[in-house]
Amino acid sequence: MLARHPVRAWPAHVGRGYDLEVILDDPYVASRHARIEPGADGRFTIIDLGTLNGLSLSPSWRRVDQAELGPDDVVRLGRSQLRVRTPGYPVGPERRMRAGAPYRRPAAFAAVAALLLALVAWSAWLGTSARQEWTGLVVPILAFAVAVTVWIAVWALVGRTVGGRANFAAHGFVACAALAGVQVVGAAFEYLSFGFHAHWLEAAGNAAVAVLAAFALYRHLRLNSRAPRRTLAAIAVAVVGAGVGLVAGIDRSMESRRENLLAYDATLKPPAFLWVRGVAPEAFLARGALLRSRADALAKEAD
Repeated sequence: MLARHPVRAWPAHVGRGYDLEVILDDPYVASRHARIEPGADGRFTIIDLGTLNGLSLSPSWRRVDQAELGPDDVVRLGRSQLRVRTPGYPVGPERRMRAGAPYRRPAAFAAVAALLLALVAWSAWLGTSARQEWTGLVVPILAFAVAVTVWIAVWALVGRTVGGRANFAAHGFVACAALAGVQVVGAAFEYLSFGFHAHWLEAAGNAAVAVLAAFALYRHLRLNSRAPRRTLAAIAVAVVGAGVGLVAGIDRSMESRRENLLAYDATLKPPAFLWVRGVAPEAFLARGALLRSRADALAKEAD
């Protein structure tokens, strides 16, 4: 939490005590943690008052007993960071107020959630062989909706606990938009792979889905944290990368069990989406006859 504390008399004392000039609500700061004294040329001296966690100058974590501070120097006390500036220090210009981002509004969340449910229902319908089996449609949709709601609620609870704001609609928009993107991108690459008979496009689709997942996680973190963007982006990429590696490892370990199983797509696609020339029926049957003759020859040799 950012705050500014005007100091009317020097030296100023910093800590958790209510009788001090600068009060920090930080359990890792002592009741009387440091003393700040004015120096020459607008600089200040901060002195540790024999505390447990001490002082350190950012970006170093090395503990110091005292240090000189300029207007842009940052000193750490516990988990708090402090700058000391004179009353004449120039501040930036006033910023123009703008309306909140559209994705933070409940209406945007409701719209993208409806789109996601429609996509999930469409995907479930395509994968259901018996059209009269409504349980094959309703159960996946309900399970998916419950899982997404729990995911959003967890992020909102973390935001409420850490930053004081739940941002439920914003987290909901991020989650639903990312999942809708995953549905669209996954289907697009699936049809491209089918249409061009290029299985490597499936791997490209998985990579695109991983990018969407990392971006969604980054946006969740941005809503709940004031950490630098690069740090949050690195965390998102690392988490998604670890997840992709785990899934790939599990899939690799299951390959031995699927050696004798025929891999096929559960959804039927119209032949019009096949954009490359396939094998003619006559050529396919001729190859089958050739394989049969070879198998018969091998059987005779075995006898």
